[in-house]
Amino acid sequence: RVIVPNYIMSRPNCLEASNLYAVCCRNECEDLLSHLESQIGSSAAEPLKIAEMVANLPSDMVPAPRNLSQPLMDRLFQVARNNYGRVPLHGRLFAQWMHHAY
Repeated sequence: RVIVPNYIMSRPNCLEASNLYAVCCRNECEDLLSHLESQIGSSAAEPLKIAEMVANLPSDMVPAPRNLSQPLMDRLFQVARNNYGRVPLHGRLFAQWMHHAY
């Protein structure tokens, strides 16, 4: 459950430099996940579809297209096996997988 005012007023990507100002950065992971969500249109997807999209989704540090490693693919399929063949996009395991992918 998210308490909206607390979420809006939080600054998870900020360095509190002083009481007067903070230095904040965008969270690139949120941008990548947002792109996947808009393309998939669901809260879960088949692992092959996710792998294809991630392989073609560049970030500031990772070029595309690229080949995903076999251990990375195996881990994605393991997440799917634990969730009836689909990977939940908002789960902890997928977030960890995305961290390793990028």
